[in-house]
Amino acid sequence: MKRITLSLVLAGLGLAAGTASAETSITLYGIADVSIRYLNTSSGAVGENGSRVSMENGAISNSRWGLRGSEDLGGGNRAFFRLENGINLQNGMGSGTDKAFSRLAYVGLDGGQVGTLTLGLQNTPMFDLLADYFDPLTVGNYDQNAWLPAAMSRVRTNNMTKYANTFGDLSVVLSWANGEDWDDHKAGQQYGASLRYAIGQLGLGAAYQQTYDGADSDLRQRVWNLNASYQFDGAKVFAGYYNGRDETGWVNGVMGGATTANLDRKDNGYFAGVTWQATPRWAITGAAYYDQSKNVEEDGDKGKRYALVAVAEYSLSKRSQLYGTVDWNKVSDAAGGEIAGKSSQVGAGVGFRHIF
Repeated sequence: MKRITLSLVLAGLGLAAGTASAETSITLYGIADVSIRYLNTSSGAVGENGSRVSMENGAISNSRWGLRGSEDLGGGNRAFFRLENGINLQNGMGSGTDKAFSRLAYVGLDGGQVGTLTLGLQNTPMFDLLADYFDPLTVGNYDQNAWLPAAMSRVRTNNMTKYANTFGDLSVVLSWANGEDWDDHKAGQQYGASLRYAIGQLGLGAAYQQTYDGADSDLRQRVWNLNASYQFDGAKVFAGYYNGRDETGWVNGVMGGATTANLDRKDNGYFAGVTWQATPRWAITGAAYYDQSKNVEEDGDKGKRYALVAVAEYSLSKRSQLYGTVDWNKVSDAAGGEIAGKSSQVGAGVGFRHIF
């Protein structure tokens, strides 16, 4: 009887697996994006202050590959997962050498009108709001130009629980990430929220985020952000504002300056841009970023930083694009250490992107 029962159980498991396979979809996807990049000042191998030509990850959207899958649970519900790793096409290495999946790794449940719950390594709500809707460069340009949204949003976070839902024209995302310090439970925690309201051609968005230092929970970064966009017939315009306070040294590190903590750095950042669909194949984007900073290296000191960026994209097909980009960065006063050796920096790049 035990053998017969075991055989029936195994047969049932095989039938269940076959049914799940029929209802489950798994997709391999990715972006291969690589470019030739020129900088007139660099702290790379050629030495301080020297110009540099190099092959870099893409300027439009950094290369990545991933797996996504979902299972229909019935009643409008589904289970899903996503695993995504960054790639440096110039050398074949992963962009995060300490992780098997450096960009995304999460599992979730979609309950239809109830909303979506996801757990794992995920983008912060502020980053998704910017990348998907409001930043003119989709936070995808070179590090020299993505400093403001990357520093403010922190891009992605481990151990995140995220809830998302849409109520008519209003989309809401809430997140909480737990720290990894058993003795100090607040250390490394992060809270985030974003709101997006869309009515006709107008989009409005706002986000808030608070992150506690992973080693000292008395130190934290707080950021809030406001955004707007409007879609005209042939162009889309964007604008936004950040207000940030950071005691952890994170913002200084992303900006390229000293990573000294305990300074209570303050930032007022602004951005604006436009994407013009000149023809069905040509898209041209212009973007400007500006930041006023305080307490950058010492209490009371002030700095300024600017960036102007232009990108032209030519679509060979829906999946393949050629592009060129030029950019100019300038720093002054206490922000002067954020560019190697000079107060300004000029860059240019040409590249090719294929989406699969």
